[in-house]
Amino acid sequence: MCGILGEVFDQGTNRKDFEKRLLRMTHRGPDSFGTYFDDHVSLGQTRLSIMDISDKGQQPMISNCGKYIIIFNGEIYNFKELRQKLVKNGVEFRSYSDTEVILNGFISYGEGFVGQLNGMFSFSIYNKITRELFLARDRSGIKPLYYFSKNGFFSYSSELKAFSLQYLTNNLEAKILFLLLGYIPEPYTIYEEVSMFPAGHYGYFSGGKLSISRFSHYQYHPKHNKSHDEIVSDSREIFYRSVKRHMISDAPIGVLLSGGLDSSAIASIASQMGELNTISLEFKEKNFCEKPFQQLIAKKFGTKHTSWLIDEKIFMSNIEFFIQSMEQPTIDGLNTFLVSMAARNSGLKTVLSGIGGDEIFYGYPSFRDCKTLNFLTYIPYTLIKAFLPYRRFNKLELLKAENGLSYYLPKRALFSPSNIANILNIDKKEVYQLISKLWLTYGPEERNSIEDEISHYELNMYMKNQLLRDADVFGMANSLEIRVPFLDNELVDYSLKVDSSEKMGALNKRVLAELSQDILPREIIDRKKMGFTLPFENWFKKNINHFDIDAEASKKFLSGEISWSRFWGLYVLRTWDDQINVVS
Repeated sequence: MCGILGEVFDQGTNRKDFEKRLLRMTHRGPDSFGTYFDDHVSLGQTRLSIMDISDKGQQPMISNCGKYIIIFNGEIYNFKELRQKLVKNGVEFRSYSDTEVILNGFISYGEGFVGQLNGMFSFSIYNKITRELFLARDRSGIKPLYYFSKNGFFSYSSELKAFSLQYLTNNLEAKILFLLLGYIPEPYTIYEEVSMFPAGHYGYFSGGKLSISRFSHYQYHPKHNKSHDEIVSDSREIFYRSVKRHMISDAPIGVLLSGGLDSSAIASIASQMGELNTISLEFKEKNFCEKPFQQLIAKKFGTKHTSWLIDEKIFMSNIEFFIQSMEQPTIDGLNTFLVSMAARNSGLKTVLSGIGGDEIFYGYPSFRDCKTLNFLTYIPYTLIKAFLPYRRFNKLELLKAENGLSYYLPKRALFSPSNIANILNIDKKEVYQLISKLWLTYGPEERNSIEDEISHYELNMYMKNQLLRDADVFGMANSLEIRVPFLDNELVDYSLKVDSSEKMGALNKRVLAELSQDILPREIIDRKKMGFTLPFENWFKKNINHFDIDAEASKKFLSGEISWSRFWGLYVLRTWDDQINVVS
């Protein structure tokens, strides 16, 4: 796991400035860093050594022929199988790193090799002879790749802070979208001039122009023509292979154990592959503490378990560092930040997370509520409008959106369009225009069941833009790699082609629950879904004077007129400019 920075240009560059900006990402790669410079390119990488921790895995890595140079951020879980195929074809290797497998695979097969990679990745390969730059990013968008292009100059990086921020301007549309969603969706970033390279795509920068093509995306058809028992059996075998692939590491590895079904299922399999570390957070507030379930799993599978007590004092003492690590506004991530800190303090470099389980096995409330919300879209808006003055129903205003997001956004939105217009002092039409743009970007390409469409939105919007981005940013802020076995290519491809009727039932995440019921305790199988949240509301209220926000918003929060998530969103939006843009 690493941080990468690259620049392509016609005129010279300032090497000291480049290295200074690269070293802003030392938290992503505290073990070492490397650079390559010539008259037209600057390449750099900071390295967190996970696989092939020897010097032979150092980057930037130059090919045997001396023509190609790669910088790579991520992990390829099937690199050994791909390496064997390349060796059989006569390719020589100098290391056992997945980086060299990507490099030699591209040299041998070109862009088509990217589709064979099973893992999380963003990388570039530069051709020194043709001065052509190749870039690629994994299908799920687990690893970020930001880019800037202007007048023949092209720059790309794992983090926004590695760009020359003094030349960038804030993006009003990104702020609107943050207030709508609680995150900034790709390709938008908080800076007008910087975009996120799309997941599941590769691209070439040549002759001053960037061309981008898709190599993979989520597909829900054709559906499996199998019995329910066969589907559960297949899913069990594929899930086992996924966890096994994700356990490959030359550095200490563990599981983030919440005590829920997803992380418990991962731990149950990972524990079969040797001594396993598990990391959990616990709280004094019993309504938020899952310690009994965590201890149940740790004891049953004999893990080396570490539980970190997070209280109000620890929480408040880390707020400033959390904000500084944020890069661009998000209302989530505090939980990930704290559990990542706990894992790193326990001596781990990489952990497995349950992200993706709800999206592919249909665990969120949105899957159960979507038909009701879809029904409401057919009711005349004049009737819906009568309920909007009530705080509980004001997000139903989003039913007015004239696209498929109308039955998804009411469950996921942070603020209603009217709220956003008032906060930013803009016309409400601007909000709806952006929702239309979101539909063009994120609307499903094929006709699916309504549950499959919700899965499409959850995977491509909420998971990719919030959960995965926060896992990368706040895991890496603590020099911790977070892996997501539920997003293994084989598992996702199979699960999405299971008919939604097979996934919905009395048990939440029916297929996952049934494939796990012979190994997990019944208390885990039967428990209701509980999000990985902290006692934010209590801690915010007790420390209200710490948060620099207008008195009216504070008053509404304390009286219960606005939720803690909206209060936190307003605080983040107000403070991020001052605290994020101060980069040494």
